[in-house]
Amino acid sequence: MPEPNPDSTQQTPSLARLLLLEPTTHFFAIALAIFALYWWADSRNGNLLEIDQREIDARLFMQEMSVGEPLSEEQRDFITSSYVEEQILVQEALALGLDNDARIHDLLAQKMRHVLSGDIIQPTAEELQNYYAQNLNRYREPPTANVEELVLNSRDPVADEVRSLLELAANSADIIALAEGDASAIAGVSEQDLRNIFDADFASRVFAATAGEWTGPFISNRGQHWLRVIDRTPEYLPTLEEVSDRVRLEWIAEEEEARLQDSIDALWNKYTIRIVEGNNEE
Repeated sequence: MPEPNPDSTQQTPSLARLLLLEPTTHFFAIALAIFALYWWADSRNGNLLEIDQREIDARLFMQEMSVGEPLSEEQRDFITSSYVEEQILVQEALALGLDNDARIHDLLAQKMRHVLSGDIIQPTAEELQNYYAQNLNRYREPPTANVEELVLNSRDPVADEVRSLLELAANSADIIALAEGDASAIAGVSEQDLRNIFDADFASRVFAATAGEWTGPFISNRGQHWLRVIDRTPEYLPTLEEVSDRVRLEWIAEEEEARLQDSIDALWNKYTIRIVEGNNEE
């Protein structure tokens, strides 16, 4: 029986060498490297947000249908940015654990807006004064007038006798005695108020007329309207003390909106935005 060769242990390949020579080991190593590469890439793009171009196109289409004309490039960019902003807010809302509860994404975006603007802020006296000074026209009260309205029931041209009374700025009771109608007062109205009730041309004519003169007619389904100014109140600028509550609320609203937008803008930097074309489905 032959004796074992003392050098045989040196000629036998090591386990490590066998594994290196094994093709399966090579495949496993490559797979592991690919997995590591994908893990590294995914960790760098953990906030990757893919936006479906079809969703953007749908919003653009609906807006164009609403306004009845093609959108400008600036408008299209604004709608696209608004949609991306909404989706960012949705992701943040989900990250905070706000329940989806089967509601549409814009509700989640609104929730996130409330979260971002949750701090209660108040202006200092200096900020309030500066805001008031920068927005004086907002608080300026326009000229107003107390107006008498005469409505004659017929839309047909008035009789000559009635026309003469109107031209002479006669009392409404005397006019109604000759033509069916009624009269009433409209207190403290501005020209814009009258524009809202009647139209711009008629409102301008009423306010431009001499006090006491009848202006008309304005034809409506009620008949014909004649108006005259009884007295006027000139334009008035209230002091800050008189409108402090309104000024404070408007300052808070604008400041909160500005701070909210700053927070939303900061969130944009957390995400890599990729707009992709949706897969065509048969």
